[in-house]
Amino acid sequence: MDDGASRIHESPEFQIEVEVRDGETVVSARLRRTAEECYRLFCDADLIPEWLWVVDTAVVQERDPRNRAVRVDFIGALERASIGYTLSYEYDDAGLEVRWHHLGRGVRELAGSARFVSREDGGCLLEYRLRTQLTAGLPPWADQLYTERPAETVVVDFCEFVESRSSGA
Repeated sequence: MDDGASRIHESPEFQIEVEVRDGETVVSARLRRTAEECYRLFCDADLIPEWLWVVDTAVVQERDPRNRAVRVDFIGALERASIGYTLSYEYDDAGLEVRWHHLGRGVRELAGSARFVSREDGGCLLEYRLRTQLTAGLPPWADQLYTERPAETVVVDFCEFVESRSSGA
């Protein structure tokens, strides 16, 4: 998507709006669960392979005193191959925000954040920001959702996971 462009994704359970500003993708999603519960689920690195379809493995290398992941090695599954990368996490519990950035060198460098804001109806607004830059070309068989719309893909996967847990699935 070009700068300034926006797109809306709707489902019966959630609505997502995507906008690109100054090279950063901002995805907003309205969820029916509380901000605190969504923040807790999002920050649990051990759950990431359950909800983010492109992640096969998440290995926590370092935890903070509250047992949250500070450094995580991921193996991502592209259509016919895998890619490894490491992210470092910082938590702002008062603001219900988590920030991450890529450690080391890789095919893609990224940094982002997810912030959960309570709504009056008891649900929350997720504001997901991602700045990503390819440092080398991905192979032509790499999955287009992952390569072209990673922020939107992550948010849709997370929203579907959250809503499936609320429906008891």
